[in-house]
Amino acid sequence: MTAGTTAGTTALVVGVEQYKAGDDWRLDGPALDACRFAEWLIQRGVPAARVTLLTSPLPENQAAVDEYVRRLSCGQCGSPDQSTVRDFLTGPLADSTSDLLVIYWGGHGVVDTSEERRLFLADANSADRRNLNLTILLRALRSSSILGHQRQLLFVDACMTLVDELGWVGTMPEGGLLSGGRIQPERDQHVLLAASIGQRAGNDDRRQTGLFSEAVRCILAEMPQGAWPPDAHQLREALDARFQLLRDEGRTDQVPKHLWFLSGGEPELVFTTAPVGRPVTAASLGVRLLTFAEDQQLGKILDGAAMPSGLSAMYKEETRCLVGIVDPRRMDDLTSLVERLRGVLDPGPLFCFLVRFAAQSDPLTQQRLWGWIREVAPRWRMDLGELEELDRRLRRPVFLVRLEPDLLAQGWLVTTWSYADYDLGPVTTTDEPWGNKQLSGELSRLLHEAIELEPPPIIEFLVRWEILDKALESIPVRIADEEKPVGVVCPVVVRSLDRLDQPDCCEPWRAKWQQLIERGEAYDAEAIGWFEELPTTGEVDAMLLTERLCAALAYHRPVPASEDAILRAAVNNGTPVALWHRPDSNRQGRRHALESVLNGRALRKLPDVVRNQRAAANHPAGGPDHAGRDLVLLWDDPGRVPDTLIWQLPARGGAVS
Repeated sequence: MTAGTTAGTTALVVGVEQYKAGDDWRLDGPALDACRFAEWLIQRGVPAARVTLLTSPLPENQAAVDEYVRRLSCGQCGSPDQSTVRDFLTGPLADSTSDLLVIYWGGHGVVDTSEERRLFLADANSADRRNLNLTILLRALRSSSILGHQRQLLFVDACMTLVDELGWVGTMPEGGLLSGGRIQPERDQHVLLAASIGQRAGNDDRRQTGLFSEAVRCILAEMPQGAWPPDAHQLREALDARFQLLRDEGRTDQVPKHLWFLSGGEPELVFTTAPVGRPVTAASLGVRLLTFAEDQQLGKILDGAAMPSGLSAMYKEETRCLVGIVDPRRMDDLTSLVERLRGVLDPGPLFCFLVRFAAQSDPLTQQRLWGWIREVAPRWRMDLGELEELDRRLRRPVFLVRLEPDLLAQGWLVTTWSYADYDLGPVTTTDEPWGNKQLSGELSRLLHEAIELEPPPIIEFLVRWEILDKALESIPVRIADEEKPVGVVCPVVVRSLDRLDQPDCCEPWRAKWQQLIERGEAYDAEAIGWFEELPTTGEVDAMLLTERLCAALAYHRPVPASEDAILRAAVNNGTPVALWHRPDSNRQGRRHALESVLNGRALRKLPDVVRNQRAAANHPAGGPDHAGRDLVLLWDDPGRVPDTLIWQLPARGGAVS
């Protein structure tokens, strides 16, 4: 989280002990915890006028809370009832700006059948369970409806009891006191919750404090003076350690949960310190995603669709972060996959799976399935904008450019293909050799409209051995009256035209590419084979190449690519990805440079990673040994090869994810 100032911090601090429901709902401690938290903020330099303190103390705690209120002189004080909380969210919060927004909430909470977290308001009772829908609030805080708080840190000390355990299914008011707008990807939102789904948050009535709140206060008290804002990651680690100790001592089984919504539109990251007691699924709550009519409509669409490749990879990608889900026995059966996804509380995996399916399908299926998604997804509170963004990323344009040296004149014989959606697009073929200027013009033409897309299209150069090391990413293109290297404008990779002359490598090539897709969007060190020197005997560690999906060539090669035994073996063994720095580069520490590109990044993201590295190297501040300088990426998708070039038709769906 980027540093801000205490003077620019805004805080909402809430503690609910007394509810309208009476003594059955009473808690001894949250109002006092809220006062202590507000006091810590003000002691750290947050202006009292920027701290809103809302409490509903028990009668026996009223005097102590009144003394805090008198001493702290917060900007606004009152009761956390529905009217007051709504007025604050839609008024002072929505109309103000801050370097950092801090929200603390202590009280009762539950999780409903849609896996949405609810926090009860002070005027809630058994007949009218008034609540603040925390899930909707978090989304609204990351949306255009709240423009002035780019960085947010929230603490929630509340139970996450399941409503079915309380017999409250279908009895919860909406609770969305703040409506959401369009998601703003630049937001940083860190949320620390006292309990995982289905758990209670421990409260020490004797000491009048919540276990979570006390732990947070102790950790924050140890924070050095002048350090601001609190480091959410360090807080998480410290909380994990404290609660692990409490569990080891048998004092609690409570497991704090932490939600990180990070800048750049990255997905939700969930950290837990121990496994949840049981997986919380739709089936465990007696519900299913999709109504009978919605499921019947979807079935008709899918029954008429041709099966794209990679069904299991799509499913695994969308269930990677789900705890406790059991895969179907048949991972190649579409009906089984959809049925399993209908049993998950979060509708996101199901709808994102269907978007992935549509991106790999024929145009008619795409049209019918997207019509269904646009009608049904909003009913399940899915953001159509986010689904459409995923679709654009999956179906980003790819331009395949075959370059072959003309044997009689200096220049290139050029053929270009455009891959978008399901079909192979128009083909351009040169009758005469082209020079670099004509090639530059062709690339500029291809990119003219597509470059406005996000993410930008990919340029794939399909070339022979003797061209693999050429600086093709340096070819200039003119975009909006400005000339830039094509490798800075968009991802540029090379592919092996010689591999297409070897039908024997077809099956291992396809198998390895499928493994790469199934690894998903997470770093996997086991997929990378490192080579730091050329073999002196001409023999290559074939086993290492067979087992790895990426060959990292971290050595200086004094010979052309065609004489590189490791690179040739990688191509012959079907290795789809290879990365190296050109032999004419005099850089030192080649392995270190490649590690800075590969470490911590998914292979599936390498084209974009390499593009960003090249852009950084092209900056005036980029030094001669920048990892992005003279960097070559072989990125060879066997599903995207024109049928005029290979032994069989390419697999359907050339989408890059």
